[in-house]
Amino acid sequence: MFKLIGVFGLIIPLYFSAKAQFNYSVNQSIPVEVNGKTLSIPWAGGLNAAQVNTMDLNGDGKQDLVVFDRTANKVNTYLNVGSKYQYAPSYESFFPTEINQWLLLRDFNCDGKKDIFTSDPFGIIVFVNTTKPGQPISWRPFNPGFPLLTIGFNGSINLKVNESDMPAIDDVDGDGDLDILAFRFVGVGTVEWHKNMSIENSGRCDSLQLKRVTQTWGAFQDCECGLISFSGGKTCDELLAGGRVQHNAGKSLLTLDTNNDGARELFFTEEDCTNLYLLSNTDTATNAQMSSFTLFPSTAPLILPFYPSPYLEDVDFDGLADLIVSPNLNSRSSLITDFQKSLYFFKNSGSAQVPQFTFLKSNFLQDNMIEVGDFSVPAFFDVDGDGDQDLLVSNYIRAGQSSRIYHFENTGTIQSPSFKLINEDFFSISTLNEYNLKIQFADMNGDGFRDLVLSSTKKGTEVTSLTFIANSSADKFAVKDSSLKSANFSMNKMDNWLIIDVDQDGINDILMGNDNGKIEYWKNQGSNGTNSFILTNSNFIDLGNTNNTQNISLAAGDLNSDGAIDLMVGNQNGTMQLVSNFRSPDKKVNSINLNNEITQSTYNRNFGARPWPVVVNIFNTTKPAVVIGNSMGGLQVITNEEAKPLPLQAEITIYPNPNSLASNRPTIIKTDRNVFAQFYNLLGQKVSGSLFIIANQEYPINVSNLPSGIYIAQFTYTESIVSKRFIITH
Repeated sequence: MFKLIGVFGLIIPLYFSAKAQFNYSVNQSIPVEVNGKTLSIPWAGGLNAAQVNTMDLNGDGKQDLVVFDRTANKVNTYLNVGSKYQYAPSYESFFPTEINQWLLLRDFNCDGKKDIFTSDPFGIIVFVNTTKPGQPISWRPFNPGFPLLTIGFNGSINLKVNESDMPAIDDVDGDGDLDILAFRFVGVGTVEWHKNMSIENSGRCDSLQLKRVTQTWGAFQDCECGLISFSGGKTCDELLAGGRVQHNAGKSLLTLDTNNDGARELFFTEEDCTNLYLLSNTDTATNAQMSSFTLFPSTAPLILPFYPSPYLEDVDFDGLADLIVSPNLNSRSSLITDFQKSLYFFKNSGSAQVPQFTFLKSNFLQDNMIEVGDFSVPAFFDVDGDGDQDLLVSNYIRAGQSSRIYHFENTGTIQSPSFKLINEDFFSISTLNEYNLKIQFADMNGDGFRDLVLSSTKKGTEVTSLTFIANSSADKFAVKDSSLKSANFSMNKMDNWLIIDVDQDGINDILMGNDNGKIEYWKNQGSNGTNSFILTNSNFIDLGNTNNTQNISLAAGDLNSDGAIDLMVGNQNGTMQLVSNFRSPDKKVNSINLNNEITQSTYNRNFGARPWPVVVNIFNTTKPAVVIGNSMGGLQVITNEEAKPLPLQAEITIYPNPNSLASNRPTIIKTDRNVFAQFYNLLGQKVSGSLFIIANQEYPINVSNLPSGIYIAQFTYTESIVSKRFIITH
């Protein structure tokens, strides 16, 4: 009986004339079913902290959806198609890369096209919508090289807004142009009104001529969550009974007229608050006077762990502006934050003049996409042994509980996958009481079967370690011993790992992407079946050291079918790179180019902060697809534009053939698709167990214990069988 020596073993050099091509397209063709419902946008990538805006993206006269996710610093675009949202990622590339921290779309120059307001280190920057009919969206800076200015009490100054604040940009005084309300940059918790003087100065609303007219708009002062001082009432000192007023947390503002009296009320919250407050205006549009507040909604107040920020947009196509509330966080601030249900939809069941907001759901948009919370990590394995690849997705944590693995069974075929959620806690991983879960299937004990490998962080001790559950089958996930086995490797919480045989000695090593942007090589010095990792190279692949190349994640596969293994590299900023033939001394770093179907050009896409890729041939094509998780908790799929369907007959090679054992080389198998292999002698006797061989990867077989002779390798795929002879000599 011979034995397998590793998923990646000694590779005999191969030479190909084909030029590497790494151009991809976003693929949303795979159906996904969850709880009996077919998701409409399953591969939209998830959402966490959503800032919701509407605008016409494709010039059809209908309002589409633009959602900026603050945790990923990413614009997400959805088209209004038949009064349903269709994820349309090509439009994301048209938005300026300068968008940061927050995004509000407002038509400040009255041309019927919404313009961009966003954060800048020095205040606010604005981009004017210059889109022409029939042309893609375009923008130009309102004031190139400078932030938005306002006339202060002693001349022009930057209109300063804290980066974690959300200002209100609205026609506050009802004169026809857009004003800006923002909490004082430093001060005592009051609101500045920057009045737009365009109407007064020119009689037109086509500019931003701002003037700070007061620092106490609304005549109120924020003291702390749930404590607000109104004019004529108790001061903050009195309300706090000598306590200290807190002003460090971010603050969010939204104005609207709730009772059709022409004066704007104010939705208000701050970063440390769990509630959303509605302040009533008892005076006029030009002399706002807030006199009291209620929790929103008054009947059953909304409670989010942190920073519930409101957005007023018509999202259900009935012509009435609805209210969407989402936590305005730039990162997970607590293990109880629920990023799986973080878009609260309050339908306007009243009128445009007197809105009434009725709660409908807590997962607007999210209920139609794969959404596991945050930091989704995909892995593929034929769990049930039916010949196709099933999908498993781990998450950072399920709010207030533990990490878990979502199991989607592939109910389609190897050419046309289709996934159905059948288990939200695969193998009861949540009982580990850990978080920060990341998964991969790889052989950790040298028996030739791919095990479920996972890293996670223990609550309380905060220790992060690598463990695995041993699999006892080649063609499915079958466990004889369900205990969690240590891989004898610990790491930092933010480290991202990949199990792979780097030095081709037949034993799996570890490549580690860490939070400083380095890729470390940890060699496994143990014998096949044991693990003993030692740091061999602290900068194995030098990608530079910038903020954008931190928190590296890795995936491996032959992405262009040239016979060499490539590395897909995810970066902090949501983009990805590819290191072609990463074992080669002359390895090259390539960009991952995405095709824009609108412009027919390519661009380097933001997949969401800290994307986690996995290479998998789920369409049975000549070049594999890449499935990508990210910080927003969803998945996206990209496919190589040059990929073609595989021919009916598998292309399988065995080399060297004959193989002389005196050469001390393993026998290598390479196939163009995933296959199961079984080996026999000429008497028909099995000389191996069933082996699962991954497409486009050299699969080494140690045949040193076989006698000289002729052997038959039998390969099975999609109900077809191919047999190959190979010869062993001594």
